[in-house]
Amino acid sequence: MKKTRIPLLALMILIISTVTTGCWNYREVDKMSIVAGVAVDKGQKDKFQITVEIIQVSAGKDTNMTSKTITMEGKTMFDAARNIISISGKRLYWSHAKVIILSKEIASQGVTEVIEWYNRDSETREDVRILISKGTSAKEVFAGQGSTDDIKSFVLEEMIKNQVSLSKAPMMDILKFNIESKTQGISTIIPTVNLLKKDGKMYPQIMGTAIIKNDKLVGFLDGEETKDLTFIRDEVKGGVLIEEMQANDVHTLVSLEIFKNKTKVTPVSDDQDIEINLNIDTTVAIDEINSSETIFNEEGRRELEESAENTLKERIESLIKKIQSEYNADIFGFGAKLRENDAQVWNDVGNNWDEVFKDLKVNVQTAVHIKNSAMLSKSSKEGD
Repeated sequence: MKKTRIPLLALMILIISTVTTGCWNYREVDKMSIVAGVAVDKGQKDKFQITVEIIQVSAGKDTNMTSKTITMEGKTMFDAARNIISISGKRLYWSHAKVIILSKEIASQGVTEVIEWYNRDSETREDVRILISKGTSAKEVFAGQGSTDDIKSFVLEEMIKNQVSLSKAPMMDILKFNIESKTQGISTIIPTVNLLKKDGKMYPQIMGTAIIKNDKLVGFLDGEETKDLTFIRDEVKGGVLIEEMQANDVHTLVSLEIFKNKTKVTPVSDDQDIEINLNIDTTVAIDEINSSETIFNEEGRRELEESAENTLKERIESLIKKIQSEYNADIFGFGAKLRENDAQVWNDVGNNWDEVFKDLKVNVQTAVHIKNSAMLSKSSKEGD
């Protein structure tokens, strides 16, 4: 959690300097509640329940920052936010907010209403990360364990960055959502957060993807499926591929670190059919070999590449079929690519894209390149 202290320190310096130099339209810190994050749940009688995490700056010899949460309900999002002000006695200041968490129930009835409410405030930022709580209420995420001096919303932001870098969660902020939700031919995806029990305590865990179709939550993908999704969407940031091999009749696991990926999506259409050609080109390096067998020479290298290509191809094809049959939601953006490449064909099929997508033929080709210049002949287990 040490990484979160850097943005906290920067925020402390900013707060102190802006007050002393007369910024923020001369408003003082003690006259406003600085919001770090917000969680949205369903309240009683179809009301909205909003929980805000508010940054608290303690003055004295050692200035430090902690946080508290305030929860209120309202008939609308705006009403609930105003009710929070009646409790805190201070105006909510949104410019330092890092995350907005929607419960599964809220996301199932519609995401845009919440995001549009957030957009209307002139002080909100477009780089705020969006999360959907999968197995718990959004409010409970703020109650998850962490260091006592950590602001939960800042911790969640760092966790999102880490999981995106491993391709186990997608990146979705307000700006990207505003663009993607208005784009024809693509269904939106949002990372998910859950609480994981460890040593009797609950800790937030970010992994996986929420599938949004027609503005509503329709399903989830786990972390591994999310990694496959990032390959299709050309959004791979890193991570590891685990490949199983047989070396001299010994079962071997090889970890391949992803260094680079390029995915090309090419719609192909004629008078009768539309197909998608999906070409994935990935560069990896051998990170770990779970065997003491000699398996790597030039022949072994190519054998490993082919095995990884086949595995990746099977995983990609499996995910596409699952999405088509279970959700019929074009989270891959195939329709958007068709609209971009051939507007005339899109005009013919766009209004009926759901019917086209569920039976769409996707031709998957994968290429995996091992970049190690000097191949290992033994695993790391044997030479230490």
